[in-house]
Amino acid sequence: MTYARVVLLAALSVGASAVAFVACGSDATTVDPGDGGGTDGQGGADGSSNDRDAASCKAEGQDCATSGDCCSASCDAATKKCGKPVGTCKAPGVACTTGNECCTFSCVSGKCSDKQCVADNQACAANEECCGGVCNAGSCTPLSGSCKTSGNPCAAGGECCSKFCNNGLCNGQPSFCTQTGDACSTDTECCGGVCKKTTGPLGLCAIAAGNGGGNCTIAGTVCGGGGVTVFDGGVPQCGGECCSRACAPYGPTGVMVCQPESGCRATGEICAKDTDCCGSAGLPDGSESKVTCSKQGGAALGKCDNGNKCSPAGSICRLATNSCNATDRCCAGTVQTHPLVCAQDALGVPRCKIQADFDCSTQPAPPPGTACASSADCCGKPCVPDPSGVGFVCGTTCVPKAGACTTHADCCPGTPCVFPPGSSTGTCGGVVGSDGGVSPPPPGDGGGGGGCALYGQDCNTAADCCSGVPCNGGKCVVLIK
Repeated sequence: MTYARVVLLAALSVGASAVAFVACGSDATTVDPGDGGGTDGQGGADGSSNDRDAASCKAEGQDCATSGDCCSASCDAATKKCGKPVGTCKAPGVACTTGNECCTFSCVSGKCSDKQCVADNQACAANEECCGGVCNAGSCTPLSGSCKTSGNPCAAGGECCSKFCNNGLCNGQPSFCTQTGDACSTDTECCGGVCKKTTGPLGLCAIAAGNGGGNCTIAGTVCGGGGVTVFDGGVPQCGGECCSRACAPYGPTGVMVCQPESGCRATGEICAKDTDCCGSAGLPDGSESKVTCSKQGGAALGKCDNGNKCSPAGSICRLATNSCNATDRCCAGTVQTHPLVCAQDALGVPRCKIQADFDCSTQPAPPPGTACASSADCCGKPCVPDPSGVGFVCGTTCVPKAGACTTHADCCPGTPCVFPPGSSTGTCGGVVGSDGGVSPPPPGDGGGGGGCALYGQDCNTAADCCSGVPCNGGKCVVLIK
C-alpha cells in the first residue's frame, strides 16, 4: 500500500491561523498521529539537522519547539504544543511501505518510526531513516538538488519543494495533491500525474507532457505568488495564472491553489482521455473544436490541447463586463453579439456556454439530465458526470458523499471531490487507490463532510465558508473580476 492524499484533513494551527488540508489518494489505512505514539523527550528536528539518536517524538498536547519534535510533525507556532497532523498520515508503530506514508516521513522495518526522518546530507545508517529514502556512504542523499523535499527541516517556504514550511519542517500537503518537484511514491499522489523515480522507493512529482495550454498552472498547484499565499479576502485579477482561471483558497487552510474547474477540463489541464477535455469528440461543440488529450510517447496522461477554430462550451472566456485576457469567440457566439454566452460557473470562473442567449436570471434552470459543459450551463447547479460514462449533465442539488462529481464545488458542504490526476470524474469524499481507481468513502468515514464549506460549495452565510471566504449568491466564492 502507498500513501496518497484523498480525505479532508484535520485542523492545524500554522502561525496564528487554523488550517486543514486534503491529501492525494491511496488505498492505505490512515491513522491520526495525535491519537497515540510518541513519548516524552526532545524531538528529532532542530531547524537545521535531524539527530537520529534523539529521543522519541512527542504526542499531541505536549510541549514542542518545532514540528520536528512532534509525532504529528506539527507544532503549533503560537501555543508551542504538538497538534494534529497537516493531513492524514500514519502514527509511529503503524505498518508502512514507504516513508511518505508516515507523519515522521520515516518507515523503518515496515513500521512508521517514532523519530523524524534524517535530513538531507546528514549521517545515516539505513535508507529507511532518510527523508529522501536513500542512505549512501553514511549520508542521506537528497531527492532534489534544487529544493528541500517533505520531512526536511526549513526556515521558510521558499526552501521547500512544496513551498510550505510548517514551523520548521517542509510539509507536502498545502493542497489536495503533491506539488511538482516534491517527494512521491506513486503517480496518483502528484498534481501532474507523474512520479519520476531514479533510485530508492521515492521519486519527485512531475507534470504529464502534452501540447496546448501555454504555461498555465494546472489544478492543485499552489498559486498567487512565489511561495504559499494565504487568502486575504481577494483572488488574483482575472483568476491568476491557473489554467482554470481560479486561484482560490483550498479548504480551511486558506492556501491559494488552482481550483479544478467544474465539468470538462479547460485547455492546459492534465487529462487521461479526450472526453476529459472541453470540446472533444462527443462533447458539446466537439465536431467543430476537435480538442484532444495530447499525450507524448504513449503516456497514460497528457494535456488538453487548443483544438481548432472556435472555443467550445466549457472553455475559459472573457465576460462582457471585463477585459480579462481570454477568448471572446465561443462556438455558440461571440461575447460582443451574445453577452450571455460567457457566464461564471459555481467557482466564479467565466465559461463558454452551450446556449448563447440562455438567461438564468429570467429563465428556469435546465432540468436535471440536460447536457452541460460546466455549471454555468446549469445556472449554478452541479454539472456532473453523465451516468452513461461520456459527457456531463446538470444535477439538482449538491452531490452527497459517494456521489459522482467533477470539482469540490459539486459536493455538499465540507466534502471534497476526490479524483485521480487527469480525470474529470471523481467521487465526493472518495479514496484514490494506487492504481488510479476511485472507491467510495469507507463505511463510517465522514469523507471530510460536516465541516466548513469548501470554495464554491453551498452556503447561507459567510460563517458557513472555510477561510473567511464570503458567501456570494449562495456559494462560497469570490467572483473573478
